[in-house]
Amino acid sequence: MKKNIGIFNLLLILITFIFLDYATKLWAIENLFIKYQSIKLTSFLSMTPVWNSGISFGFFQGSGEIGRYGFTIFAFLVSIWLIFSSFKMPRYSSLGFILIASGAIGNAIDRIIYGKVVDFIDFYIDDLHWPAFNLADTIIFIGAFLFLFNQFFTAESSYYQK
Repeated sequence: MKKNIGIFNLLLILITFIFLDYATKLWAIENLFIKYQSIKLTSFLSMTPVWNSGISFGFFQGSGEIGRYGFTIFAFLVSIWLIFSSFKMPRYSSLGFILIASGAIGNAIDRIIYGKVVDFIDFYIDDLHWPAFNLADTIIFIGAFLFLFNQFFTAESSYYQK
């Protein structure tokens, strides 16, 4: 029998990650944008603030108000679908969907408040930088990994529970 996480637990996870994402971005705004500009943590990682008006990896930068509202509406619509779909899925897929929705909602909240997304995690090797990202992006990546892992490598690999 396939086990799922339960609606209450999924919603608790959703709210927790949205809150954590918001808290880290608030920290970044207060500390990186205003006080320090950048904090070097290691030889390959720093906290450097970036405003991202586009989507992942900075695609569609400069899309203006159409992008701001379009990306926000799209993120909320997809998130609603992911949340309701997650209630019917096996545990890893449902967790993956909830994490993706959490990250999408977190970035959509930024677009509503600031008109763009706060990115601040900067991985690099010498002068080669991976596009800056945030906790929401990380949560989306982990969620997608969990969903795909469940689909291909677990006994719970059917899409919806019966």
